[in-house]
Amino acid sequence: MLAQERRNTRPFGYGFAAIALSAGLVLAPMHGVAYAEPADSGSASAQQAADGPEDRAESRKPPSRRSGPVDTETPTTGPSREVHDADPPDPAPDDSVESDGDGPTTEEVSDPASTPGPVAATHEDDPLPIEAFEPAKPVHTDAPEPAAVALTTVEPATPLPVLDRSPARAEVVSVTSPTAADVAPIEITRPAPPQPLSPVAQLLELPGRLINAVLQALGFTASANHPPVPNGLGPINDLIFGAFRELERLIGLHRTPPPLPEVPTLTYTGPTTRPTPTVAQFLNASAAGYVLGGTPGGLVPFTVNGFQLSRTNIFTGMVGRTWVTPEGQVIIAYQGTTGGSHLLFNPLITITQVLADLQVVFTRTTPLAFYDALDFAERVLAEAAVQGYATDDIFVTGHSLGGWEAQFVAQQIGLAGIGFEAPGMNTRTPGNGADSMFVNIGTYGSSAPYMATDLPGLQPFMPPYVPGGGTKPHYGPIVMIGDPAAMTPLYNASALWGRGLIGTTIFLVDYLINFFQYHLPGVQAYHLDVVPDPGMVLFLGTSRGPVHTGYGTLSIPQLMRAASDDGILFRP
Repeated sequence: MLAQERRNTRPFGYGFAAIALSAGLVLAPMHGVAYAEPADSGSASAQQAADGPEDRAESRKPPSRRSGPVDTETPTTGPSREVHDADPPDPAPDDSVESDGDGPTTEEVSDPASTPGPVAATHEDDPLPIEAFEPAKPVHTDAPEPAAVALTTVEPATPLPVLDRSPARAEVVSVTSPTAADVAPIEITRPAPPQPLSPVAQLLELPGRLINAVLQALGFTASANHPPVPNGLGPINDLIFGAFRELERLIGLHRTPPPLPEVPTLTYTGPTTRPTPTVAQFLNASAAGYVLGGTPGGLVPFTVNGFQLSRTNIFTGMVGRTWVTPEGQVIIAYQGTTGGSHLLFNPLITITQVLADLQVVFTRTTPLAFYDALDFAERVLAEAAVQGYATDDIFVTGHSLGGWEAQFVAQQIGLAGIGFEAPGMNTRTPGNGADSMFVNIGTYGSSAPYMATDLPGLQPFMPPYVPGGGTKPHYGPIVMIGDPAAMTPLYNASALWGRGLIGTTIFLVDYLINFFQYHLPGVQAYHLDVVPDPGMVLFLGTSRGPVHTGYGTLSIPQLMRAASDDGILFRP
């Protein structure tokens, strides 16, 4: 079923609602992308855009890694050794080299009681002579071959190394072996530090940075180290949205809506020790997609041959960039619709981005932009592996259309991450990733996350609501932030859809105004206790309701634990 849906990408038609929604999205000043990078940096060609999803989907094999929270108490599979009190020890080497989620390799001795794998067991009645065995070779062929180990010096009571087997890191807590001095040292490999941009790459980025400096001075963009512009457009924004809320009251959209189905919540009881980028790092990487010349606070470009690894495909509307955190983790950030100030350089990409939005909402097919995002993620995985990064240290994120694409990539190859303000998808998997490490964050009042079938509110505009599923569910747990009462006007307006020209018009206008009021990254930054760095048109939108103090500093599993405790973690 999934393969059939991924192949079904035939052209489609749009109705009156599609045209109205398209017009609203094109006018958004803060969505989209349009920054083409040098060919060296990984830009897709027109031929790549022409490739159908069928060809790429058929050649892609399911990932071998599993997604979802990982039990830090369970060791991973590997060689092990069993030692009996009455027997001589097995002369097979008791160390193995394994690359953990953070990149370095560590010396490991696994506990046979909890680790499956080949075991060299001794027999009390028929002990084998020691000289009948020869030490095995180390796992990494580039490491020096260890000297022969005198097993007769190992006492049965010798304590074995104790390992912290968290999913993303493994480090030796204690190693006490009498033969450690006889074993040649093992080379520890770590990810190569991010290389700076080449002079040519820096020169190519200079125009965008200069334009961003002007926009910052005018208050259209912002960064944490730049003081806000006094007397900006914030008061005008508040006046406009305040007047619109009064209009909603006059036509009765603030009345208490009929009872809605209850969305099933999730209770997260998994580990919270896996290191991931923070909520703030994910949000800032997503917001940087809207800021021409913007760099997420504290992050640096992930470079290949002196250029940031990125892709801009004007034919599919996909734009992706890669960043590295100070902790040595790679974030793939996909850009949302219209690209903010990137439109100054590449306004035509808005057309394909809006068409991708409409295709997902009004058909049951998947746009080429999603498959292009998947190809780009696989390219990043290959380049990151060359530089020593583990797969568990690669993450995806994005806002709006970018969150959609990140969600699709997480579903297809199991990468962890956070998507902001993304609707549901046409591709579905058993359980819809409820146990995955990809999280969707939506805002009450924003119409985008409710364009799904696992959240009630926009029916009958959207297909029927199904608790924990439907035809357009999200992938991964859903965290809802903001004021739940902000959804009341949309609940009531959606009931007018299809009830004549006036009713449909009221719904579309209310849909679009609420979209601009609650959908932008600055609103999510307010509720998540994040300082936008960078930010785009932060004066636009309405920030009201609870602030989840400290959420910005949380990792993905910590976010799920906190949202679960606060009752705002829901099943997709």
